[in-house]
Amino acid sequence: MGCILKRYGMKILIIEDDRFYANNLKKVIENELNYSVEVVNSVEELETIELEFDLIISDIFMENYDDEYIQNHLVSTKIPLILITGFPDKILKEKLQKLNIVDFIIKTESNGFSQIIDKLKILKYIKDRSFLIVDDSKTATLINMLTLKKHYPNVKIITAKNGVEGLEQLKNDRSIKLILTDYEMPQMDGLQFIKKVREKYSLDEKIIIAISSAKEKDISPTLLKVGANDFLTKPFIAEELICRCDNNFKISMLIDEVKELAYRDSLTGLYNRRYFFDMANKLFLTSLRNNRPVAILMCDIDHFKKINDTYGHQIGDSVIQKTAEILQTNIRKNDIVARYGGEEFVLFLYNCSVENGIKVGEKIRKKIKNNRIGSIHYTISIGVSSKGNNVEELLKNADDNLYKAKKTRDKVVGD
Repeated sequence: MGCILKRYGMKILIIEDDRFYANNLKKVIENELNYSVEVVNSVEELETIELEFDLIISDIFMENYDDEYIQNHLVSTKIPLILITGFPDKILKEKLQKLNIVDFIIKTESNGFSQIIDKLKILKYIKDRSFLIVDDSKTATLINMLTLKKHYPNVKIITAKNGVEGLEQLKNDRSIKLILTDYEMPQMDGLQFIKKVREKYSLDEKIIIAISSAKEKDISPTLLKVGANDFLTKPFIAEELICRCDNNFKISMLIDEVKELAYRDSLTGLYNRRYFFDMANKLFLTSLRNNRPVAILMCDIDHFKKINDTYGHQIGDSVIQKTAEILQTNIRKNDIVARYGGEEFVLFLYNCSVENGIKVGEKIRKKIKNNRIGSIHYTISIGVSSKGNNVEELLKNADDNLYKAKKTRDKVVGD
């Protein structure tokens, strides 16, 4: 199926003769996902363009265009394909679902474009993720692997023959998001495997769908109670598996959104103080285990009260936002920057000596000094520390150095 979502800015083709529907769908996709979207309204128009797209969304019925054309021309391109129709036909649906398509969506007035947008969001959400199938049956593993790869072409599928191997795979691949596990397996069955997984990962961190052909009436609630997100009884059809996966991905996405709102500062978009302490403590413990240095930078905008009093709080907010932007763009991907409160910011730099922390501080100080908002120039003072037996001590030492820097302002002081 090729590589879907090579970049976050997907290039999508819509094939649809209903111009009103196609143009509105194009606008919704562009606005909600910021993807590049092209529309064609006929076979003649389709045959004049190069099919260089990451994904195709196509109606099934148009003039000179039907399921045979789709099979012979679109599926053969190996571009991931979502089919849509306003006139569902059970026999046609079953025929098309046998093809190598990502999804089959029925257009209705009630859902608008929500099903299509949901599917696109799911494909984006699981980009660069891995799925783990834990099953001792080679046949079942192969069938489920092909089903998942067909509907989620941008993921890597990993397999294990039992719970012991499954735990090893989880240890080796941190990108695993979905686990499909059988119940009856040798060495470690699905029940014990799920218990072990839940000792380390929450329900939203690793989605577990348990499957079983066992006849015990209580097997489903038992597996759900020990930590499975969902349960399927064998035999099941591919469409049911994908629906269960999609529903669980949507729940996980909502949880992530809620967490993001809880951990973000509304004015700057930076992480807030609460998130900083959560992550900094974890990273500090990791640094101790790996014998790596860390540095904390405490930053404070100079004469901020005067800026507010002279130019007003709206300009003051702009100064805070611009400072946040400069901080964010001048650190490494795995470093943490947070708004600590008011005009104060804090940075946690992993695997960074105090000397390098001071260099980062100087780079930030100069960038801010050379920046202006309208006619306003402003500066920042920074305290740096790598000394401390815990995050609280690091922060106190960095804050003491910030106090020293504030005596002259526009300065970086480190220990």
